[in-house]
Amino acid sequence: MRAVLIGPASHPYREGLMRAVTTRWEFAALDGPPDGAAVAGGLADADAAITIAWAKGMTGSPRLRLIQVPGAGTDLVDVAALPRGATLCNCFEHEPPVAEYALLGMLEFAQRLHHADRDMRRGNWSRSSRFGGAPGGEIFGRTVAIVGLGRIGRAVASRAKAFGMRVIAANRTVRQGEKDVDAVFGLDHLADALREADFVVLGCALTPETRGLIDARAIAAMKPDAVIVNVARGPVIDEAALFEALSTRRIGGAVIDTWWRYPTLVEEPPATWAHRFDQLDNVVLSPHVAGWTRGTVARRTLVMAANLDRLSRGEPLAHVVAEGG
Repeated sequence: MRAVLIGPASHPYREGLMRAVTTRWEFAALDGPPDGAAVAGGLADADAAITIAWAKGMTGSPRLRLIQVPGAGTDLVDVAALPRGATLCNCFEHEPPVAEYALLGMLEFAQRLHHADRDMRRGNWSRSSRFGGAPGGEIFGRTVAIVGLGRIGRAVASRAKAFGMRVIAANRTVRQGEKDVDAVFGLDHLADALREADFVVLGCALTPETRGLIDARAIAAMKPDAVIVNVARGPVIDEAALFEALSTRRIGGAVIDTWWRYPTLVEEPPATWAHRFDQLDNVVLSPHVAGWTRGTVARRTLVMAANLDRLSRGEPLAHVVAEGG
């Protein structure tokens, strides 16, 4: 059987999949736009495709039975365009590093370690108590509001609890007694959760319900020194509202790992951005790397290999999102 890996986001899994599958598979890496000639040719005799995107105009062979996303998000997949007979599946396994990243973001705003490092490299000891520097912060005893209590949200909650934080959550479904969570609010009471939070971590999926969920009204409910960490999807936050709040110091800061638009080239000057977050000193920016770790790749490789083996043996697939046709 033949599997094609489409695009650079899928290619790193090729060698691991070759080693991990227990049934007979041939793997090919395809470059070019998803609806381009090279991809179309590669799909012509494929039984499975590993890709983060599927768009109208992409056509698979009659043999194509699995479209496997090497991640959790399927927002780049046009479900209506899935070929008849093909099953869309995703995978997770990124919860540990994403939760670690969220804690790192909160710790950075509390401890300001990169500022201390920068000052020390200039020989500046002004932060030290020896010279009357102001005390730093800590996350112990502080309140974190987690928006979205799924896999990522629960992973953040357990780690935040280990740091002695008070953990509250806002979620579509309200269940009291959640492990490591002190209180759960419905999304219709999001503002109540935000008012209590020193830190807000977004871990929800991007859906019509959550698009723009953190808008100007939600931000207005936050404390003046609150910090928001986005490891969900960029459009969960109203971009203009967030920039306004940060640039006017309406809130304390933000850690942004997921974005509203993604470049097509590896380098994109910030001057092309709709809002110049790079010019603000109360933000930490990263290019969607929170979950991109060697551990994530290794775990996802095993999950996807198992699905390929299931397909080869005619067994039910795991992590089914949608069926084509």
